[in-house]
Amino acid sequence: MPTRKKRVGFIPREEVMKIIEKLSIENNLSNSKIISILVEEALFERGIFNKKNGKATQSYIKIKENSDDMSEGHIDLHTYKKFLSFLKFQEMMEEYNK
Repeated sequence: MPTRKKRVGFIPREEVMKIIEKLSIENNLSNSKIISILVEEALFERGIFNKKNGKATQSYIKIKENSDDMSEGHIDLHTYKKFLSFLKFQEMMEEYNK
C-alpha cells in the first residue's frame, strides 16, 4: 500500500549511527523511528516545530513566508542563525556522548 509520506535519505557519521543503534535497542524502536524522534526534538529545541500539535510554529511560518523577498543581507543573517543552531545541536550531541 503506497504511503503519502516521503522517504528521506540519511547517512550518519559512524559515531552518530552507534548512538542511534544504542537508542534503538534500549527503546525497542526501529532506527527510523529513533531518527524521526531526534529530528522532531531538534526542531522543537530550535523553535521550529510544536511537538504537541505536530505542526510548524507560527514564528517559523512567518520566517518562511518572508524568505522569498529577503535581501542578500537578510539571507546571510538567516544562514548565520541556522549555523548557530547547528553549533548548539553539536554541543547537545557532545554532551550526550559524555
